[in-house]
Formats: sequence, structure tokens, C-alpha cells
Amino acid sequence: MILNSNELRYIELIKSKFPQLDLSKIEFNKTDGSYSDIAIVNNEVVFKFTKYDWSAVFLRNETEVTGFIRKFITLPLPESELIYPNVSRRNFIKGSPLYRSILLKLDFHTQDAIARQIATFLKELHTIPVKKAQHAGIGDSQMNRTREDWLAELDTMQRKISPYCTDYVKEYLRQIIQPATDNEEFFTFQPVIIHGELTPNHILFDKPSRKISGIIGFANAGFGDPAFDFGMLLDHLGENFLMRMHKYYPISPENLDRARFYAYISTFLWFSDVCDMITTRDFSRFEVLAKDRDISPLGSFPQVVRVKPSKK
Repeated sequence: MILNSNELRYIELIKSKFPQLDLSKIEFNKTDGSYSDIAIVNNEVVFKFTKYDWSAVFLRNETEVTGFIRKFITLPLPESELIYPNVSRRNFIKGSPLYRSILLKLDFHTQDAIARQIATFLKELHTIPVKKAQHAGIGDSQMNRTREDWLAELDTMQRKISPYCTDYVKEYLRQIIQPATDNEEFFTFQPVIIHGELTPNHILFDKPSRKISGIIGFANAGFGDPAFDFGMLLDHLGENFLMRMHKYYPISPENLDRARFYAYISTFLWFSDVCDMITTRDFSRFEVLAKDRDISPLGSFPQVVRVKPSKK
């Protein structure tokens, strides 16, 4: 394996801090971390190295939040520590991302068990006492926005992407935005601790046990709208799955509507970022996104329920 200069530097940092650690097997992942490069040592320890000076705050936040919430959460969470301002270490949690295609190939009872695990995790997270969290120094999530923030964001987004939109797309976007902006109470919520980025790559699924083995990726965690966590799941795993979760963690109509808004608008916010890249010709942070929808995975065949004719 040929290592680049950054990878060699990362190895030297690890050696200097943990000289006893066996580095015979080390894997580098420079694509899955939005703000950090990742090194996995012997499938036991995970090191994160910030890509940018400003992204060190995400490592610190992840360490502080997971350290506080662990005692309230049933599912395994990473035990993270900050070893330098720009380097963190956590334990490795076995599992693979909960891709929707994997989820839908599981039997009904396993899917239901997974929905219950995730619902229980969010219920435990969202009901952590606010005063205790504030006393522990937990701050706002990067995803926490006021109504005024959203109105400004949506106005800017529409201005940036409008030149690239057909009339059909403009009307599609209008139908998403208008119900949210017309209702002055739409963005009203009681702040709770949220994960902030509960996408499938942060939900680890253990295939042998057919269970969720842990939750990772708490860089954006903090006080925010509980509907945002539901929105991320809705965006990637679909509304049918969210309704399975509803049995174990009831979602109010107001939260569900905001979750739908967050799910719909996420793609357009990404397009807005791409427009900035086009304008500045800076694609250094460009990445291709994959997002599942309520569509059966390739190779699956729908089960037809046969109804016996009634006897007259």
C-alpha cells in the first residue's frame, strides 16, 4: 500500500501518542467524513483528523456530546476522546451502513425490530432533560435554525438555483416552500438534543445478529428541532419506515410536516451549494450524494397477496 503525505503524517501522530499501538493493519477513509479524514486501526480504534482548521469544532462537539448522552442511551455509542485539538480517537463499532436496499430485503419482523431500535434511540435522545444538558455545556446543533433563518435561507436558495430550474421545478419547489412560509407557527418547536445527521451511514447494522449495533456521527449533535432527525430518516429510508417507528415513538402531525419539509428541501439546499461552486469554480468540497426513495431495491419482486373468492 502506497501512502500519501497526509497518511504518513497521520501515522506519525498516532505513533507519537500511542507508541504501544499495533499499526500493522490500518485503513484510511478520506471520503466518508465530511470534515475529517478517518483512519481505522485493526478494526479496534478509529482516529479522525480534521481536513480544515475550522472543522476542529466538530470533533470537539462530537466528543463532548457523546460523553454526556451515553448514560441516557441504550444503543452502543462511540467512546470518543480529543487527543489533539484536530485529532480524536474512538472505539470501533462493528457494523455496516443501514442502506435502504438492505433494510427492505429483511423480513417483516426484523424490519420492525430495527424500527423499534431507532425509535427508542431517538425517544431516549429527545427526552434527555434539558437543564442537565445545558449544565453539561451542550450547545445548539449546527442544524438548529429559527423561522427567520429559514426564510432568509430559502430566499437565497431560490435566487441561486432559479436560473437552472424549469418552470416545472420552480412550481414543485413552490409547493414545498409555501405551506411552510405561509404558516407563521410552522417552525415553532421545543428544542431537544438531536443527532443532527442521522443518515444511513451513521446507523450501523450488524448482519449476523440482524440488529442495529450502534449509532455514530454526532458532529452536528446539540439542541434543535426533533423533526430534523425524523426528516433525515424520511429522506433516506422512506415514510413507510417512519410509520413503523411511529408505533414506538409517536410523531405529532406538526413534527411530521416539518420532517417532510426538511426531507424535501435537503436536495435543493445541496443544489444551492453546487451553484456556489459553479460561481467560484471551487469544487474542492464537491461530493456526489446517494439517496434512496420509497422504491423497491433492484432484484426484488413484489409479493402478491392472493384473496380467495368468497363462497356465495
